[in-house]
Amino acid sequence: MSKVIAFGTNKQAFYDLFIESCRRYNIEPVILGWGEKWIGFGRKSMMIREYIKCLPEDEIVISVDPFDVIFLCGLNEIENKFNKIPTSFLCGALRLNKFNGAIYNYEFNKTDKRLPETPTNYNFLNTGTWISRAGYASYLIDELVNKYHMRETSMDQQLITGIYIHNSYKVDIDWNCEIFHNLLFKDFITRKPDLKDLEFNTNRIINTASGSKPCVLHASGNTNMKVLALKLGYDQNIVVPVNNTVNFTKKTIFHICQILKPSRSSHLLRSHSSSRASCL
Repeated sequence: MSKVIAFGTNKQAFYDLFIESCRRYNIEPVILGWGEKWIGFGRKSMMIREYIKCLPEDEIVISVDPFDVIFLCGLNEIENKFNKIPTSFLCGALRLNKFNGAIYNYEFNKTDKRLPETPTNYNFLNTGTWISRAGYASYLIDELVNKYHMRETSMDQQLITGIYIHNSYKVDIDWNCEIFHNLLFKDFITRKPDLKDLEFNTNRIINTASGSKPCVLHASGNTNMKVLALKLGYDQNIVVPVNNTVNFTKKTIFHICQILKPSRSSHLLRSHSSSRASCL
């Protein structure tokens, strides 16, 4: 059976909704980092690596954010879909407009190359959701630490975006939204979800751009998930966010600082552009 891993230091945003969606499908998530001080995304990846090193190498691992994710089905369906996808490490994908795409590239794409285009235009890698096998995920995070010098405060999405663009490892994005559907909000004021490409069918969603039936819904960027949850049949008491405005403000400031500060990883991503790792 797959292992669901979620990293979170305290209760915030739509954590209760995430837990309730896990209960709905008999999923028991492993919560890492609880009660600890938040340090950074590199620290998150390193803690996940230490945990999965104790798992069988072929066990499927699903990493999600516990504050903005809803499971839409059980683990058997997710396993079956992943087994049919020809990659070893699959990240969620975002479809962004020109403005948001430019911001994404400025913050996360430090390669001087364009992101590959996909048939659905879900072109932007997002590490808030990913799936792999324990052995390969552990190996990949080792590479990020040892070859790309990922530190506890590093942005994992920036590094993984780089190796995805350079095709250096067996990393791909779920541009067909078979497993993950990622979305953002419409505007910064209301943060209501952008429902483009979405149809709701009882407790599931259909991606109209690909015709797929995603298994995990990820509303990143502190999107207001109330509309999504109610359309999926959750009780109103479950969709009351905790400190959502405070967290949104903190994340906004964090990302602005990320954009403004010089990137230590830029030269590393470029220097390894010609490498082709002998992957597991």
